[in-house]
Amino acid sequence: MNPDDDPKYWKLGVFYYNPDNSSEFVDKRRGIGGTINFGSKLGRRIFALLFVPIVIVILLFIIIAFFK
Repeated sequence: MNPDDDPKYWKLGVFYYNPDNSSEFVDKRRGIGGTINFGSKLGRRIFALLFVPIVIVILLFIIIAFFK
């Protein structure tokens, strides 16, 4: 068994999170390709760059709808 395939490191079965693994990219569990190790520095930065703007936009829509 590939150590990267351990279910405890796969959040929701899709996101790989292992801060003890220094690799920034790991093989996908199934199929061809790779995924980001969200436990690495690069992974946390990519997560922030993708999800923080989404949360901000959602909050802005809620605020605009509330004060309309």
